Amino acid sequence: MDYRREDRTTSVHDVSVWSLDQDKIHVQNGLTLDVSPSGACVTGLHRVMEAGEIVGIQNGSRRGRFKVVWRESNGNRSGNQIGIERLESDKDGATRVLYADESQESIEARRPVLQAFGYEFKIVAPTVAIIEDLQKEEYDALILTHPLQRLDTSELLITVRRSASRVKIVLLSSHPQAHESLRSLVDAFVYAREPHSKLIAAVERALDNQQSKLITTRTYSRHAVKVPFMVEVLRSGVISRLHGTSEDLSERGIGGKLKSQLIPGEMVKVTFPIPNAPADISAHALVRHRRQDFYGFEFISIDDQSLHMVRNLCAVLPTLRVPGK
Repeated sequence: MDYRREDRTTSVHDVSVWSLDQDKIHVQNGLTLDVSPSGACVTGLHRVMEAGEIVGIQNGSRRGRFKVVWRESNGNRSGNQIGIERLESDKDGATRVLYADESQESIEARRPVLQAFGYEFKIVAPTVAIIEDLQKEEYDALILTHPLQRLDTSELLITVRRSASRVKIVLLSSHPQAHESLRSLVDAFVYAREPHSKLIAAVERALDNQQSKLITTRTYSRHAVKVPFMVEVLRSGVISRLHGTSEDLSERGIGGKLKSQLIPGEMVKVTFPIPNAPADISAHALVRHRRQDFYGFEFISIDDQSLHMVRNLCAVLPTLRVPGK
């Protein structure tokens, strides 16, 4: 059966294949039978790997991350064969990861895993240095452990989102569950006691995530928009749905009146219609301020299509004049 969609070239190379079985790193030698611009067929492997598994492939000094797209178990001396496809996040060079952890034991356990899969990474043990590192250098992903001893995770995540709009965040939690307000701020979540393979999968899932998790913090013009909106807030495990009417809209957030009370700093979900969107806009937001029954909501998590629709509407609306300016 021909599994590949691209033209293949017969090309035999010795390669090392790095993979994970739960928390154990396996290194085995193999041979490429053919290659294409985005993948290869590798044979002679003693360990059976499944489709969807992420592996590291090394040929001399060159290393890359690939996904197994098919496999065949021959049960003979020629060993198992796999078809591999290069991950999108690996195509433009080494992926740079900032790993923030306050536990030296955890750092030592995960360091060889990140090395095996070819990430270019830096470890930040005093997590207070995260923002400084993100401002100094460009990173593709941040692995952040939770909870932190000296910092509030939620406040740190919001600060990261404001200071490093492009970095993807993986929350590595010592608890199997995390509050929705935390999960809405990150691109992937993984329980720290799960196998290391889950962490690698979470990093790659985050890198593939196309959602915009931050609106940059420069000042945006507000525009008069009067539409009904709904606010969902989670309290004591119960979701409350509150209804109000908006008064202004910008790329950064929405403002409007509600009869129910919200607390500044709460994380909520805001849903509202706009004329140029085929469906309601939904975004996770922070209650930024309150003036009597008027609330201002700052978008924290909004998908790219919704953001595009909001921008297009704001572009054709007159700027709202702020009293006193």
